[in-house]
Amino acid sequence: MADEDTPREAGTQDGIPPLEVDMEFVDSIPGERVVMPLERRGKWVWLVEKGHVSPEAMQQMVQDLNHVVRSGLWRQNWQPPQADS
Repeated sequence: MADEDTPREAGTQDGIPPLEVDMEFVDSIPGERVVMPLERRGKWVWLVEKGHVSPEAMQQMVQDLNHVVRSGLWRQNWQPPQADS
């Protein structure tokens, strides 16, 4: 889920917009969810309800996700879906 009111950072590297993945603990998330992704200024942030993921697991997940993004194994597509011709 992208935060549509948040501006994306300018600049690219090899045509790839800069992106970083992070996670942060929150007290609660609406809709009976325990995790919720959102975009903040070119950073993909996973909100995680306290008590559902250990700090150690969160740290490892952030490291692994950043590796996948920085190595080019996963890319964010900032363009809206294109209609089939």
